[in-house]
Amino acid sequence: MENMFKRTLLGAAIATAAMASTGANAAIDLLDGNVQLYGQAAGFVQYGVPKAKGSDDTVTATIESRIGFKGAVEFDNFAPTLLWQVEGGNANNGGYNPDESWKHVDNGAFGARDTFLGLQFDGIGSIKYGRQLVAAYNYVDWPHSNPGLGNVFDWNNDIGATFEDRTNNNLRFDSANFGGFNVQATLSNMATSTDNIAYSIAASYSADMFSVHAGYYNNGADTSTTVTEQVIENNKVVDKSTTTVNNTGSQYSIVGGSLFLGDITLTAAGKYMTTDVTAGTNSQWAWSTTAQYVHNGQWVYKVGYAGTTEADIAGKGKKADTDDTAITARLGYLLPSTYLFTDIRHYNMNGGTEGGDSTNLLMGIEYYF
Repeated sequence: MENMFKRTLLGAAIATAAMASTGANAAIDLLDGNVQLYGQAAGFVQYGVPKAKGSDDTVTATIESRIGFKGAVEFDNFAPTLLWQVEGGNANNGGYNPDESWKHVDNGAFGARDTFLGLQFDGIGSIKYGRQLVAAYNYVDWPHSNPGLGNVFDWNNDIGATFEDRTNNNLRFDSANFGGFNVQATLSNMATSTDNIAYSIAASYSADMFSVHAGYYNNGADTSTTVTEQVIENNKVVDKSTTTVNNTGSQYSIVGGSLFLGDITLTAAGKYMTTDVTAGTNSQWAWSTTAQYVHNGQWVYKVGYAGTTEADIAGKGKKADTDDTAITARLGYLLPSTYLFTDIRHYNMNGGTEGGDSTNLLMGIEYYF
Protein backbone atom coordinates (compact mmCIF):
# COMPACT_ATOMS: atom_id res chain seq x y z
CA MET A 1 0.00 0.00 0.00
CA GLU A 2 3.01 2.31 0.38
CA ASN A 3 3.04 3.19 -3.30
CA MET A 4 -0.71 3.45 -3.78
CA PHE A 5 -1.53 5.53 -6.81
CA LYS A 6 -3.22 8.90 -6.57
CA ARG A 7 -7.01 8.63 -6.57
CA THR A 8 -8.81 11.35 -8.47
CA LEU A 9 -12.35 10.93 -7.13
CA LEU A 10 -12.19 8.85 -4.00
CA GLY A 11 -8.75 9.42 -2.53
CA ALA A 12 -6.50 6.90 -0.86
CA ALA A 13 -8.03 7.30 2.57
CA ILE A 14 -11.56 6.26 1.56
CA ALA A 15 -10.25 3.47 -0.68
CA THR A 16 -8.08 2.11 2.14
CA ALA A 17 -10.99 2.25 4.57
CA ALA A 18 -13.26 0.45 2.13
CA MET A 19 -10.79 -2.36 1.52
CA ALA A 20 -9.88 -2.70 5.19
CA SER A 21 -13.50 -2.86 6.33
CA THR A 22 -14.40 -5.57 3.82
CA GLY A 23 -11.22 -7.63 3.91
CA ALA A 24 -10.54 -7.01 0.23
CA ASN A 25 -6.98 -7.21 -1.03
CA ALA A 26 -5.15 -4.01 -1.96
CA ALA A 27 -3.35 -5.66 -4.86
CA ILE A 28 -3.05 -9.02 -6.61
CA ASP A 29 0.18 -10.69 -5.51
CA LEU A 30 1.84 -12.37 -8.48
CA LEU A 31 5.30 -13.21 -7.08
CA ASP A 32 5.64 -13.03 -3.28
CA GLY A 33 5.44 -9.24 -3.23
CA ASN A 34 8.11 -8.87 -5.93
CA VAL A 35 5.38 -8.31 -8.52
CA GLN A 36 1.87 -7.07 -7.74
CA LEU A 37 -0.96 -6.11 -10.07
CA TYR A 38 -3.26 -3.31 -8.92
CA GLY A 39 -5.69 -0.85 -10.43
CA GLN A 40 -9.22 0.44 -10.62
CA ALA A 41 -12.28 0.16 -12.82
CA ALA A 42 -13.78 3.61 -12.41
CA GLY A 43 -15.73 6.31 -14.12
CA PHE A 44 -18.65 8.70 -13.86
CA VAL A 45 -21.44 10.26 -15.90
CA GLN A 46 -21.81 14.03 -15.62
CA TYR A 47 -24.73 16.26 -16.51
CA GLY A 48 -23.33 19.77 -16.87
CA VAL A 49 -25.33 23.00 -16.74
CA PRO A 50 -23.12 25.99 -17.68
CA LYS A 51 -24.38 29.41 -16.62
CA ALA A 52 -23.14 31.52 -19.55
CA LYS A 53 -25.86 32.83 -21.83
CA GLY A 54 -26.25 30.74 -24.95
CA SER A 55 -24.43 27.73 -23.48
CA ASP A 56 -25.84 24.24 -23.93
CA ASP A 57 -26.23 21.57 -21.27
CA THR A 58 -23.92 18.59 -21.73
CA VAL A 59 -23.70 14.92 -20.78
CA THR A 60 -20.28 13.27 -20.61
CA ALA A 61 -19.02 9.85 -19.54
CA THR A 62 -15.49 9.93 -18.14
CA ILE A 63 -13.49 6.71 -17.74
CA GLU A 64 -10.75 6.62 -15.10
CA SER A 65 -9.97 2.91 -15.27
CA ARG A 66 -6.28 2.03 -15.10
CA ILE A 67 -3.85 -0.71 -14.06
CA GLY A 68 -0.35 -0.82 -12.69
CA PHE A 69 2.39 -3.17 -11.56
CA LYS A 70 4.64 -2.67 -8.57
CA GLY A 71 6.99 -4.59 -6.35
CA ALA A 72 9.28 -4.56 -3.34
CA VAL A 73 12.19 -6.95 -3.86
CA GLU A 74 14.39 -8.06 -0.95
CA PHE A 75 17.83 -9.64 -1.45
CA ASP A 76 19.88 -11.96 0.77
CA ASN A 77 23.21 -10.14 0.48
CA PHE A 78 22.02 -6.60 -0.29
CA ALA A 79 20.47 -4.52 2.46
CA PRO A 80 18.17 -2.01 0.68
CA THR A 81 14.85 -3.18 -0.75
CA LEU A 82 14.37 -2.55 -4.48
CA LEU A 83 11.18 -0.59 -5.15
CA TRP A 84 9.64 -0.34 -8.60
CA GLN A 85 6.34 0.68 -10.15
CA VAL A 86 4.83 1.08 -13.62
CA GLU A 87 1.37 2.65 -13.71
CA GLY A 88 -0.82 3.24 -16.73
CA GLY A 89 -2.90 6.29 -17.47
CA ASN A 90 -6.68 6.50 -17.44
CA ALA A 91 -8.21 4.51 -20.30
CA ASN A 92 -10.22 7.51 -21.44
CA ASN A 93 -8.67 7.76 -24.94
CA GLY A 94 -7.83 11.42 -24.30
CA GLY A 95 -4.93 11.52 -26.72
CA TYR A 96 -1.52 13.06 -26.08
CA ASN A 97 -0.48 16.58 -27.02
CA PRO A 98 3.17 17.28 -26.06
CA ASP A 99 2.24 20.92 -25.48
CA GLU A 100 -0.36 19.81 -22.92
CA SER A 101 1.55 17.05 -21.17
CA TRP A 102 -0.71 17.17 -18.11
CA LYS A 103 -3.37 15.45 -20.22
CA HIS A 104 -1.02 12.50 -20.65
CA VAL A 105 -2.77 10.69 -17.80
CA ASP A 106 -5.93 10.36 -19.91
CA ASN A 107 -4.52 8.54 -22.93
CA GLY A 108 -4.14 5.11 -21.36
CA ALA A 109 -0.39 5.00 -22.01
CA PHE A 110 1.54 2.57 -19.84
CA GLY A 111 3.78 4.55 -17.51
CA ALA A 112 1.74 7.76 -17.79
CA ARG A 113 1.25 7.91 -14.03
CA ASP A 114 3.70 7.20 -11.18
CA THR A 115 6.48 5.09 -12.72
CA PHE A 116 9.81 4.80 -10.93
CA LEU A 117 12.71 2.75 -9.56
CA GLY A 118 14.33 3.18 -6.18
CA LEU A 119 15.77 1.77 -2.98
CA GLN A 120 14.24 1.61 0.47
CA PHE A 121 16.44 1.64 3.58
CA ASP A 122 15.04 0.30 6.85
CA GLY A 123 14.57 3.01 9.43
CA ILE A 124 15.57 5.77 6.99
CA GLY A 125 13.23 5.88 4.01
CA SER A 126 13.29 5.51 0.24
CA ILE A 127 15.01 7.26 -2.68
CA LYS A 128 13.28 6.91 -6.06
CA TYR A 129 13.70 8.34 -9.56
CA GLY A 130 11.27 8.57 -12.46
CA ARG A 131 7.80 10.01 -12.99
CA GLN A 132 6.37 10.97 -9.59
CA LEU A 133 4.56 13.69 -7.66
CA VAL A 134 6.54 16.63 -6.34
CA ALA A 135 6.61 16.58 -2.53
CA ALA A 136 4.24 19.44 -1.64
CA TYR A 137 1.65 18.34 -4.20
CA ASN A 138 0.80 15.24 -2.16
CA TYR A 139 -1.12 17.47 0.25
CA VAL A 140 -2.63 19.75 -2.40
CA ASP A 141 -4.24 16.72 -4.01
CA TRP A 142 -5.37 14.82 -0.93
CA PRO A 143 -7.28 15.55 1.17
CA HIS A 144 -7.90 19.13 0.06
CA SER A 145 -9.06 18.75 -3.58
CA ASN A 146 -11.81 16.17 -2.96
CA PRO A 147 -14.66 16.10 -3.83
CA GLY A 148 -14.43 18.18 -7.00
CA LEU A 149 -12.44 21.08 -5.51
CA GLY A 150 -9.34 20.66 -7.66
CA ASN A 151 -10.19 23.15 -10.39
CA VAL A 152 -10.19 25.88 -7.73
CA PHE A 153 -7.68 24.70 -5.10
CA ASP A 154 -5.35 22.54 -7.22
CA TRP A 155 -4.37 23.62 -10.72
CA ASN A 156 -6.11 27.00 -10.83
CA ASN A 157 -4.12 30.25 -10.61
CA ASP A 158 -4.48 33.71 -12.14
CA ILE A 159 -0.91 34.95 -11.67
CA GLY A 160 0.86 33.24 -14.58
CA ALA A 161 2.59 30.72 -12.31
CA THR A 162 4.06 27.45 -13.57
CA PHE A 163 3.74 24.51 -11.16
CA GLU A 164 4.46 20.79 -11.53
CA ASP A 165 2.39 18.03 -9.97
CA ARG A 166 3.28 14.62 -11.42
CA THR A 167 6.38 15.08 -13.52
CA ASN A 168 9.17 13.23 -15.31
CA ASN A 169 12.86 13.37 -14.32
CA ASN A 170 11.91 13.59 -10.66
CA LEU A 171 14.22 12.55 -7.80
CA ARG A 172 12.23 11.85 -4.62
CA PHE A 173 12.99 11.02 -1.00
CA ASP A 174 10.31 9.73 1.40
CA SER A 175 11.41 9.29 4.99
CA ALA A 176 10.41 6.48 7.29
CA ASN A 177 7.75 7.22 9.89
CA PHE A 178 9.32 8.53 13.08
CA GLY A 179 6.63 8.42 15.75
CA GLY A 180 4.02 9.87 13.38
CA PHE A 181 6.39 12.34 11.70
CA ASN A 182 7.61 11.97 8.10
CA VAL A 183 9.30 14.11 5.45
CA GLN A 184 9.20 14.17 1.64
CA ALA A 185 11.58 16.00 -0.71
CA THR A 186 11.91 16.20 -4.50
CA LEU A 187 14.23 17.67 -7.15
CA SER A 188 12.87 18.02 -10.69
CA ASN A 189 12.69 20.07 -13.92
CA MET A 190 16.38 19.72 -14.80
CA ALA A 191 16.03 17.84 -18.10
CA THR A 192 17.14 20.81 -20.22
CA SER A 193 19.28 22.66 -17.68
CA THR A 194 20.14 22.37 -14.00
CA ASP A 195 19.52 26.12 -13.84
CA ASN A 196 15.80 25.29 -14.09
CA ILE A 197 15.78 23.16 -10.95
CA ALA A 198 12.50 22.86 -9.08
CA TYR A 199 12.68 21.74 -5.49
CA SER A 200 9.97 20.84 -3.03
CA ILE A 201 9.87 19.74 0.60
CA ALA A 202 6.93 18.67 2.71
CA ALA A 203 6.28 17.09 6.08
CA SER A 204 3.41 15.74 8.14
CA TYR A 205 2.70 14.65 11.69
CA SER A 206 -0.17 12.30 12.52
CA ALA A 207 -1.68 11.26 15.83
CA ASP A 208 -4.88 9.45 16.81
CA MET A 209 -7.19 12.44 16.44
CA PHE A 210 -5.41 14.71 13.98
CA SER A 211 -2.89 15.09 11.18
CA VAL A 212 -1.07 18.30 10.19
CA HIS A 213 1.07 18.92 7.14
CA ALA A 214 2.98 21.64 5.33
CA GLY A 215 4.89 21.92 2.07
CA TYR A 216 6.83 24.30 -0.15
CA TYR A 217 7.51 24.21 -3.91
CA ASN A 218 9.86 26.45 -5.94
CA ASN A 219 10.24 26.24 -9.72
CA GLY A 220 13.25 28.30 -10.75
CA ALA A 221 12.74 28.04 -14.51
CA ASP A 222 11.90 30.98 -16.75
CA THR A 223 8.73 30.52 -18.79
CA SER A 224 8.10 32.41 -21.98
CA THR A 225 5.68 32.70 -24.88
CA THR A 226 6.81 32.95 -28.50
CA VAL A 227 4.49 34.41 -31.12
CA THR A 228 5.37 34.08 -34.81
CA GLU A 229 3.86 36.46 -37.35
CA GLN A 230 4.34 36.96 -41.07
CA VAL A 231 5.67 40.40 -41.98
CA ILE A 232 6.96 42.01 -45.16
CA GLU A 233 10.65 42.87 -45.27
CA ASN A 234 12.46 43.91 -48.47
CA ASN A 235 9.32 43.08 -50.46
CA LYS A 236 9.33 39.53 -49.09
CA VAL A 237 7.02 37.78 -46.66
CA VAL A 238 9.06 36.43 -43.74
CA ASP A 239 8.29 34.88 -40.36
CA LYS A 240 9.17 37.06 -37.40
CA SER A 241 9.11 35.67 -33.87
CA THR A 242 8.74 37.64 -30.67
CA THR A 243 9.45 36.01 -27.30
CA THR A 244 7.97 37.40 -24.09
CA VAL A 245 9.19 36.21 -20.68
CA ASN A 246 6.10 35.38 -18.60
CA ASN A 247 7.86 34.72 -15.31
CA THR A 248 11.27 33.92 -13.88
CA GLY A 249 10.14 31.53 -11.16
CA SER A 250 7.00 30.25 -9.43
CA GLN A 251 6.43 29.17 -5.83
CA TYR A 252 3.71 28.04 -3.45
CA SER A 253 3.38 27.09 0.21
CA ILE A 254 0.64 24.93 1.69
CA VAL A 255 -0.36 24.41 5.33
CA GLY A 256 -3.26 22.19 6.32
CA GLY A 257 -4.56 19.36 8.41
CA SER A 258 -7.30 16.90 9.30
CA LEU A 259 -9.26 16.36 12.50
CA PHE A 260 -10.63 12.86 13.17
CA LEU A 261 -13.68 12.74 15.43
CA GLY A 262 -14.83 9.16 15.16
CA ASP A 263 -17.02 8.93 12.06
CA ILE A 264 -16.52 12.64 11.33
CA THR A 265 -13.46 14.02 9.51
CA LEU A 266 -12.80 17.73 9.07
CA THR A 267 -10.05 19.17 6.84
CA ALA A 268 -8.77 22.65 6.05
CA ALA A 269 -5.81 24.11 4.15
CA GLY A 270 -4.44 27.35 2.76
CA LYS A 271 -2.14 27.72 -0.24
CA TYR A 272 -0.17 30.88 -1.03
CA MET A 273 1.02 31.13 -4.64
CA THR A 274 3.58 33.55 -6.08
CA THR A 275 5.39 34.12 -9.35
CA ASP A 276 8.33 36.39 -10.16
CA VAL A 277 7.79 38.86 -13.01
CA THR A 278 9.63 41.90 -14.33
CA ALA A 279 7.57 44.33 -12.23
CA GLY A 280 7.93 42.32 -9.00
CA THR A 281 5.85 39.46 -7.60
CA ASN A 282 2.32 38.35 -8.44
CA SER A 283 0.45 36.53 -5.68
CA GLN A 284 -2.82 34.79 -4.88
CA TRP A 285 -4.34 32.84 -1.97
CA ALA A 286 -6.38 29.65 -2.24
CA TRP A 287 -8.15 27.72 0.53
CA SER A 288 -10.11 24.51 0.98
CA THR A 289 -12.36 23.06 3.71
CA THR A 290 -14.24 19.75 3.83
CA ALA A 291 -16.43 17.84 6.27
CA GLN A 292 -17.20 14.13 6.02
CA TYR A 293 -19.44 11.79 8.01
CA VAL A 294 -19.45 8.01 7.55
CA HIS A 295 -22.63 6.37 8.87
CA ASN A 296 -22.63 2.72 9.86
CA GLY A 297 -19.36 2.14 7.99
CA GLN A 298 -21.09 2.38 4.59
CA TRP A 299 -22.89 5.65 3.92
CA VAL A 300 -20.57 8.59 3.18
CA TYR A 301 -21.79 12.19 3.43
CA LYS A 302 -19.28 14.84 2.40
CA VAL A 303 -19.30 18.55 1.61
CA GLY A 304 -16.48 20.78 0.36
CA TYR A 305 -15.81 24.46 -0.13
CA ALA A 306 -12.80 26.01 -1.86
CA GLY A 307 -11.98 29.49 -3.06
CA THR A 308 -9.32 31.94 -4.18
CA THR A 309 -8.78 35.62 -3.59
CA GLU A 310 -8.43 38.08 -6.43
CA ALA A 311 -4.92 37.92 -7.86
CA ASP A 312 -2.50 40.62 -6.71
CA ILE A 313 -0.57 41.70 -9.82
CA ALA A 314 2.78 43.45 -9.40
CA GLY A 315 2.50 47.17 -10.10
CA LYS A 316 -1.24 46.97 -10.71
CA GLY A 317 -2.83 45.72 -7.49
CA LYS A 318 -5.87 43.46 -7.30
CA LYS A 319 -7.05 42.09 -10.63
CA ALA A 320 -10.83 42.09 -10.95
CA ASP A 321 -12.74 38.89 -11.71
CA THR A 322 -9.96 36.50 -10.71
CA ASP A 323 -11.63 35.13 -7.55
CA ASP A 324 -13.18 31.66 -7.72
CA THR A 325 -15.33 29.40 -5.55
CA ALA A 326 -16.37 25.75 -5.58
CA ILE A 327 -19.14 24.30 -3.41
CA THR A 328 -19.62 20.54 -3.62
CA ALA A 329 -21.57 17.78 -1.88
CA ARG A 330 -21.33 14.00 -2.11
CA LEU A 331 -23.42 10.99 -1.14
CA GLY A 332 -21.41 7.77 -1.25
CA TYR A 333 -21.96 4.11 -0.47
CA LEU A 334 -19.18 1.63 0.36
CA LEU A 335 -19.23 -1.98 -0.84
CA PRO A 336 -16.38 -4.55 -0.85
CA SER A 337 -13.56 -2.80 -2.79
CA THR A 338 -16.24 -0.60 -4.39
CA TYR A 339 -17.48 2.96 -3.97
CA LEU A 340 -20.75 4.27 -5.42
CA PHE A 341 -21.24 8.03 -5.35
CA THR A 342 -23.27 10.95 -6.60
CA ASP A 343 -22.04 14.55 -6.48
CA ILE A 344 -23.48 17.99 -6.98
CA ARG A 345 -20.78 20.56 -7.82
CA HIS A 346 -21.29 24.29 -8.21
CA TYR A 347 -18.52 26.50 -9.61
CA ASN A 348 -18.37 30.29 -9.71
CA MET A 349 -15.21 31.07 -11.64
CA ASN A 350 -13.57 34.39 -12.47
CA GLY A 351 -15.58 36.69 -10.22
CA GLY A 352 -18.57 38.42 -11.80
CA THR A 353 -18.13 36.82 -15.22
CA GLU A 354 -20.20 33.79 -16.22
CA GLY A 355 -17.98 32.07 -18.78
CA GLY A 356 -16.62 29.48 -16.34
CA ASP A 357 -19.65 29.12 -14.05
CA SER A 358 -21.53 25.83 -13.96
CA THR A 359 -23.50 23.38 -11.84
CA ASN A 360 -22.77 19.70 -12.47
CA LEU A 361 -24.44 16.48 -11.35
CA LEU A 362 -22.23 13.36 -11.27
CA MET A 363 -22.95 9.67 -10.71
CA GLY A 364 -20.07 7.22 -10.61
CA ILE A 365 -18.66 3.85 -9.60
CA GLU A 366 -15.14 2.92 -8.53
CA TYR A 367 -13.88 -0.65 -8.03
CA TYR A 368 -10.37 -1.19 -6.69
CA PHE A 369 -8.11 -4.23 -6.91
